[in-house]
Amino acid sequence: MQIKLGVSNISSLKSFTKLSDRLASGKFRDDLHRGVVDAGRKTKTKVQRAVTKQMNLKAGNYNKYVVAGTRGISRKAILAFDIFGVKGGTDIDEYRGLRSVSKRNRLNVGRTALERGSVRSGVWNNPRIFKRSFEANGNFYSMLPPSAGTSSRAPKVLWTFGRKPNQPRGAGGKFASSGVQYGKIRRLFGPALMKEIPEDESLDTFLLFGPQLLELHVGKRLEKLMRF
Repeated sequence: MQIKLGVSNISSLKSFTKLSDRLASGKFRDDLHRGVVDAGRKTKTKVQRAVTKQMNLKAGNYNKYVVAGTRGISRKAILAFDIFGVKGGTDIDEYRGLRSVSKRNRLNVGRTALERGSVRSGVWNNPRIFKRSFEANGNFYSMLPPSAGTSSRAPKVLWTFGRKPNQPRGAGGKFASSGVQYGKIRRLFGPALMKEIPEDESLDTFLLFGPQLLELHVGKRLEKLMRF
């Protein structure tokens, strides 16, 4: 996302007919650039707060995840300020509303037996159950679809370490193959900050406050420049 100084978004520029001449002076351009940076930083803070709410993060993640993973870069040559995220998804248990539920939960309605999951989350402020999700040993996982590959050897996270009395055994007493094909397993992750910033509530916040703050902070500096 980018806020940029231009005639269309700063009303005071419309009456500043000699702006282009004055911008040739490094000092004047520096002043305008500082106004853009001030507006950009304040807009970035509002966007960070909005995306934290949007992603439904638990307390404590604002600074260590959102602030740490958001960048604000000024572009002096074009008098602009870019706001973007650099972090991917964090652990799913950093989001509110996470818990293990029955596969008969209403949020699984319409899914096939293989698609039903048991991990519910309030990510995106929208309760959902992740497909093929499950809890094991206090962690949350998802089994990838068969198209990602299968194996007759169970993933380690599903190992029972002898606690499955019905599993067949071979002649030597060792566990024999159950004949089940297992899909690949991955840890569950939540939404990625870099994808969430330019969307939904975060984007709406940027579009609402970005132009206002640009008008305010650049306008104050323009008033000083226009006195001379």
